[in-house]
Amino acid sequence: MTQKQSALSLRDPLMVRNARLESRGHKLWMEILIFLLVFLVVMIAENIITMVPTIVGMIQTPAYQELLESAQNGTFTMESYVESVMEITKQMPSWVTVASLFATAGCIAVTLIYCTKMEKRKLSTLGMTRKKGFSEYCIGLGVGLLMFVLVVGLNLLFGGVKLEGIAFQPKMLPILILSFLGYLIQGASEEILCRGYFCVSVSRWMPLWVGMVVNSIAFALLHLANPGLSPLALLNLFLFGIFMTVYMVRRGNLWGVCAIHSIWNFAQGNIFGLQVSGMASENTILRTAQKDNMTLWNGGAFGPEGGLCVTFVLIAVILIVWLFCKNRDLGQTADPIPQNSPVQEALPQQA
Repeated sequence: MTQKQSALSLRDPLMVRNARLESRGHKLWMEILIFLLVFLVVMIAENIITMVPTIVGMIQTPAYQELLESAQNGTFTMESYVESVMEITKQMPSWVTVASLFATAGCIAVTLIYCTKMEKRKLSTLGMTRKKGFSEYCIGLGVGLLMFVLVVGLNLLFGGVKLEGIAFQPKMLPILILSFLGYLIQGASEEILCRGYFCVSVSRWMPLWVGMVVNSIAFALLHLANPGLSPLALLNLFLFGIFMTVYMVRRGNLWGVCAIHSIWNFAQGNIFGLQVSGMASENTILRTAQKDNMTLWNGGAFGPEGGLCVTFVLIAVILIVWLFCKNRDLGQTADPIPQNSPVQEALPQQA
């Protein structure tokens, strides 16, 4: 019984301990409210950054020109307007998507400013350590790529997708490179927001498992506006958040999960040509077709994250990392406890 409990335990990493020494934080309801306010500012910042590229890209689409002509000819109707908006979204140039990926730097900036200036937290308490960063990131790239290859492999095994060949053309190379760099920023932004900031902030006052569950729920709910979302997709997004939190806790830093998130999205959209949380990519290395009658496995319109193959892979990696890995606190050092500090290292049993 003792061995089982030890295997299932998730000891607080040094990043949580050190954050708790700086401040005990707030009760859960207050942490959630603050998170929502931070997220609101993040959305405003990202929308301001993407406003000009989106308008320029929209004007370039044939559907927008047709909409203007219908307005000038007096044939404009609300039904045709809705259809035109949907077509404009589909016809947006690839560089607009890339611009939106780079715009998530606004999320990173807002989150870091709040954590360092308002909460007075060190970057290391967000998992952004100076040491071991490059090696941890490289390991994360390998882990994330392997995970998604397993997802594709299971889909091929169960007949959810079919590899149709190579789609790469030399003219795609610039946009593929920019997409990769954009995903490096986008993946890091969500991990800094949900894991480095929100999970650790909640875990200062509450037990670590509460921070793990709450930030994973928040991560899933952030995708509510994505097209093709299903109950299974929400479950997989929650499991993805759980895995990322467990991996962050075991490694003791944020670099690995940033890399896993980024390479997962890039591989999904730009290597295998599948939907990334409901969003398609025209520039891809391989051409992969989803079978319409196998949506339970391939996720349908939402992409693989809405299918059972992702569920199986995520459950497997959660159990592997949770049960067979130990906290390593790579790149972290224990901050000394100030004399006469009212802050205790142990967590209270209630909020």
